[in-house]
Amino acid sequence: MSDWKPALYLSFEKERTQPSIDLAARIDAENPRRVLDIGCGPGNSTQVLRRRWPGAEITGLDSSEAMLGQARDRYPEAKYPGIQWVRADATGDLSHLGLFDIVFSNAAIQWMPDHGRLLPGFFALLAPGGVLAVQVPCTKHMSLHGDLLGLAASPKWAAAFAALGPVHFVHEAAYYYDILSALSPDLALWQTEYYHVLEDHGAMVRWYSGTGLRPYLDCLAEESARADFLRDYEALLKASYRVRKNGKVLLPFTRIFFMIKKA
Repeated sequence: MSDWKPALYLSFEKERTQPSIDLAARIDAENPRRVLDIGCGPGNSTQVLRRRWPGAEITGLDSSEAMLGQARDRYPEAKYPGIQWVRADATGDLSHLGLFDIVFSNAAIQWMPDHGRLLPGFFALLAPGGVLAVQVPCTKHMSLHGDLLGLAASPKWAAAFAALGPVHFVHEAAYYYDILSALSPDLALWQTEYYHVLEDHGAMVRWYSGTGLRPYLDCLAEESARADFLRDYEALLKASYRVRKNGKVLLPFTRIFFMIKKA
């Protein structure tokens, strides 16, 4: 895939950051020494962690140079001591980073395959008594994602995406329970549906253009084809999400949260 577009992603910064705030607030840890933010993006989640634990040494990790560049520009280490930014693939071996009191990940693992292997790897990065805390979007039953998959498989567009393999890895809460319960009995698992108020269906397209639409748009080399695809997608969203009485559109967005503590 092409690199991320941080400005597009941050056009909905408040909505994208709130789950980080909610997850960090649930972590029962008063004075963690080392914190790792996996998939830190442009640093918005990392700043949530810094506000929660101002005395901790915090590492923001991401595979995207564009996202890390934005994070460094917004939160330079000289101005925000105690934070370092690291470029790395979180699906690989991260043991060289050492052990952490908190391993945190907000809306990142849906881009990483094989969660049955991935999460035990994250758990192995914890020091004794440490906490792994993760939030992952659950788009499986959302029209926002279902309409995209249906459009991509339609006769008009199927050939354009024939070479596109799996890019988005989404599971139900029970799937994560089975993985986590094999690691520790000290766990918490919950699901929240956020209702995002958007100006119109075009805003809904912009929302998903910054995340789930990226792999599909990358398959379309011509700008005219991208515009045509987005028009078709917006038409489907208009049928799935009705305009409210005040002219705005509600986007219900489901997110799964889980925490697990190491003995």
